[in-house]
Amino acid sequence: MSTTAKSNAKSTTRRKPVQSAQEHPAAQAVQFPLFAPKPRQTAPQEVQVVICECSTDAVRVRLLPDPAAVWCMMDETFGTLGWTRRYYFADGRLWCGVGVYHPLMNNFAIKDAAAPAGKLQISNPDKWKENGSFLAACALWGAGADVMALPSLTFAADQVSIDPVHKRAKNPNDPPTVAGYRLHSALTVDKLLRAEDGHIIGVQLLQGERKVVWQGCGVDQGTGPPNESRYHFRGLFAADP
Repeated sequence: MSTTAKSNAKSTTRRKPVQSAQEHPAAQAVQFPLFAPKPRQTAPQEVQVVICECSTDAVRVRLLPDPAAVWCMMDETFGTLGWTRRYYFADGRLWCGVGVYHPLMNNFAIKDAAAPAGKLQISNPDKWKENGSFLAACALWGAGADVMALPSLTFAADQVSIDPVHKRAKNPNDPPTVAGYRLHSALTVDKLLRAEDGHIIGVQLLQGERKVVWQGCGVDQGTGPPNESRYHFRGLFAADP
């Protein structure tokens, strides 16, 4: 066999057949914004009432979604294997990163948050750093965001029952002193009123059998922070007597 023939034979054996476009489909085009499922709304029984401060004249509370309920929302929306979380310290605070898996990325997209700032009467502040950062990060994905967006709620002493907390005097002959104030009984969330877009505009709470209503459409011109609503709107829930 001649040298030219041998060369042609080698080049022929090295050649690979040309593959069609069907065997090598083009990558899927990425269009923004990327779709992500929307978690459901928070139910009234999934909302906790946390006291910020209590005095003889009023009590200020904040509504927070139950962390266990938010966990269930994430499972319902993204699947148990479709989301993840992580914790880390930065800037002297504990942060939580909640990631949702996206097939186009073939990875988890992470959103990070620290616990919301503010004074809360919580028995375990360290646990709140963990739970608070988890709630804040999940809210960035929509889980519990409707409740997390609410401002603190202030109720006057004529709306809720407030009792003094007495401290025994060192001298047995002296009367006890007032060390602080607390609610006579706990507040629980009974109903949530929503606007057409789903955000919460009214809350009906219960203190025992007593109904306490907050309406978020108006803010008074008092001395409190501008985002602190002090409205008491008795006709908010028309179905109630």
